[in-house]
Amino acid sequence: MKNVRQKTAFTLAEVLITLGIIGIVAALTLPNLIANYKNKIIAKQLQKTYSTLSQAISMAQAEYGDISQWPILDGKWESTDIIFKDYLKPHLNILKECRNSTECFPQVDSALQYYTFVLSDGTQVLLDVWNHQENTNDLFWSYGVMSASNHYVYNQFLAFTVDVNGDKKPNKSGKDIFVFILAKNGLIPLGLDYDHGTKKSKCRKPSANFCTAYFLEKYQ
Repeated sequence: MKNVRQKTAFTLAEVLITLGIIGIVAALTLPNLIANYKNKIIAKQLQKTYSTLSQAISMAQAEYGDISQWPILDGKWESTDIIFKDYLKPHLNILKECRNSTECFPQVDSALQYYTFVLSDGTQVLLDVWNHQENTNDLFWSYGVMSASNHYVYNQFLAFTVDVNGDKKPNKSGKDIFVFILAKNGLIPLGLDYDHGTKKSKCRKPSANFCTAYFLEKYQ
């Protein structure tokens, strides 16, 4: 007598339960996966901008000397014009430039005494020239650099704020807007001196000044 093999199948209830579980798992994991993917794209563009600005600065220093010799005068348009037009612009592929205007960087309320420009890939950059007689370490602590002396940062310095995806949202500090400062040995991503945990916790604050180094570190 032949053995009869009984075929089994899932019941409708079992199928529905399985689909429900899959749906719950997807709902819990997909948002994180999507966010992580988007952050990696942002970080890749941030790294590209970091490299672009660093190379331009290196070439300018080779031609005009160390930053300590640059005519950095806060509040003086002559200084800003010279540094942008003569020192940086020749070494950058710029799509559009806006002198004393928010047109190239609408995320700021006012571009007074700033120089804003757009790189060929759409990255928006705001150049800010500083010249303060404050204690350098105190000044740069607020920028996420623990010790200015570690990087030979001067009271005269340049700050670069970048929006790596241009007009696209969210247009928020620490999300797609980041800041670098120029030191003797090149650009410093803000938050560089802090450990990963400290950078992460400070990155969540409203100013998000520490997110530049954090992003480059986490999503490299």
